[in-house]
Amino acid sequence: MKTFAYICGLILWFFLAVILTTLIGAFCGWVVGWFFGDTILGILASFGVKGFAMWQIGAFLGFVGGVFKSTTINKNVNQRNSDF
Repeated sequence: MKTFAYICGLILWFFLAVILTTLIGAFCGWVVGWFFGDTILGILASFGVKGFAMWQIGAFLGFVGGVFKSTTINKNVNQRNSDF
C-alpha cells in the first residue's frame, strides 16, 4: 500500500510541477514582453505566428520545459592522461 501511495504522490508532483512551470513561464513571458515584446512578436510574425501575447508564448515554453525535462547523466570514466 505504501508503494501505491508513493507512486500516486509522484504522479501528483509531476502534474503540479508542469502547472508550476507553465505559470512561471507565463509570468516570465509577461515581464520579457515589457522590454522585448515588439521585437519577439515581430520576428514570430515574419514566420507566420500571429495573434499571441508574450505571456502566452512564455506559458507555452514553460509547459514544454516542464514536460520535457532534461536528465543529467554522470559518467565516471577513468582514463589515463596518455590516452589523449
